[in-house]
Amino acid sequence: MSLQSTPQMEEALSDAQAKGLLTIRTENNQYLKVSYKGTGTKISDKWNVKIYTSGSVVCNDPAVLQSLIDGSFKEPDSKLRLLQIDDAGIGFPLCGVMIGVTNGERVWTDTVDVSFFQSPKFEKRLYVEEFAKKGIHLLSKTSPKTHRIEICSGFINTGLRDVLRNKGYDVRVTEIKGLLQDRLEQLFKEYVEKETGRDLAYDIKKIRKEEIGKIYYQILNWGKEHAPHLLKSGWRSLNI
Repeated sequence: MSLQSTPQMEEALSDAQAKGLLTIRTENNQYLKVSYKGTGTKISDKWNVKIYTSGSVVCNDPAVLQSLIDGSFKEPDSKLRLLQIDDAGIGFPLCGVMIGVTNGERVWTDTVDVSFFQSPKFEKRLYVEEFAKKGIHLLSKTSPKTHRIEICSGFINTGLRDVLRNKGYDVRVTEIKGLLQDRLEQLFKEYVEKETGRDLAYDIKKIRKEEIGKIYYQILNWGKEHAPHLLKSGWRSLNI
């Protein structure tokens, strides 16, 4: 979505900062006029908006931005039961991507096949649609009375996020931790091992930053040699 800054937008963001909803992000970019992110209380610190000197605006969740501008922003309703949605494997060079949903007690999962990250599906971004379909199916297994949803940030989640909002759910983009994140990482690890016959998947949180690149390329090279059909070959960064 292409956005342009307006005086009303800038005033609304300044007001949101004054109310403690947003904080200014300091970035070393001469073309950036101002950058905000949520404070993590009523608006997730994963939410952000950037206004450039050219007037262009980049926001990772425009619906929240619009609600701040038109005054319709509301705090999450804590009386509604909470569902959380997360993904695993989007940055892993092999196999598909797993989606998980939890109500805090149970976890439901499904997988977007690796073919959606290969040509010609990848270029058409069909993985976003497939992820949304899988998410809707998983949500059908939960209580229909639950209307408050927290979903992980990331492009693959945007289609599902928008579909759920259109269905009337109160959807907030945030960082998912705890039960769902831990369980999903473990299930993704098991899924990769089943697909490849090797214990290859890793939890990035448990690896030192300086080792991540080395491990990633070791797995990528293994995939090129032993399982090219399982590579997310649509990513240009794989250089395949």
